[in-house]
Amino acid sequence: MEDNDILKSIVDSLIKERESERRYRFVRRIIIFSVFVLIFLLVAFSSSSSISYSNDHIAIININGQISANGPVNTESIIPHVREAINNSACLGIILKINSPGGSATQSKVIFDEINKFKKVNDKKIYAVIEDVGASGGYYIAASGEMIFANSSSIVGSIGVRLDSFNVSSLMEKIGIESQIISSGEDKTILDPFNKLSEKHKSHLETLLDSIHNQFISDIKISRENKINGKDVFTGLFWTGAEAVKNGLIDEIASIYDVNEKYFNSAELITYNKKDSFIRDLMNSMIKIPLENSAHGIRY
Repeated sequence: MEDNDILKSIVDSLIKERESERRYRFVRRIIIFSVFVLIFLLVAFSSSSSISYSNDHIAIININGQISANGPVNTESIIPHVREAINNSACLGIILKINSPGGSATQSKVIFDEINKFKKVNDKKIYAVIEDVGASGGYYIAASGEMIFANSSSIVGSIGVRLDSFNVSSLMEKIGIESQIISSGEDKTILDPFNKLSEKHKSHLETLLDSIHNQFISDIKISRENKINGKDVFTGLFWTGAEAVKNGLIDEIASIYDVNEKYFNSAELITYNKKDSFIRDLMNSMIKIPLENSAHGIRY
């Protein structure tokens, strides 16, 4: 009888444990569902509501983070807000607030080009203020401003292009694993990490990167109107803001508030993409959307 009681106790415990697990799974599903509903509502609200400011102000456009098609900085997250500021008669000017180490070559170039198009068809001043870092693609976007400002300790420059890959062929040989890739073109596997990069492929990639780099340099030279005067400016090196003034990468040492006071008579500052940044940060933290920073991406 005692054995039966023990057995019954064990069975009861197992049943309670299973019921507890089922309740936990149910609650977890409810929480996950609620989170997605919340995100959906926030995105829907953001999409359906447009910014409308009637008082005179300066538009702040945040360029914050890595530049990537699916990252925090891309054409879709920046250009619509610049356009909205341009079309708003109460907007007296635009400040690009930059904190970006760079990223996608294509996204950087398109944002640069689009902002320059806006400058050609309206007389609103567009200035760029680099805070912590404006490097590579981040500097590329800053160069679309009529003037570039930074803090004396900001990191500025890094005008270069990179393509990341790796080779593990020697490791594969040691552990006895052989790569088997079937392709329809002899150069299709140019960046296959399981095979050494041939001289032909290396030469092709260097030519490709040089072409993109030369376009980068050309745009910076045109934008800066021959203000660049230091050597090694286009080699990929970066400098402090204090050094960047000397070599012509920036115009002045100034903060957003200094620029607003000096050039816009201390107008009201309004961040146009603040709501988008909040929603994007929320979604990234909850569902972990990866940035487009693959080993084969060409980036600044």
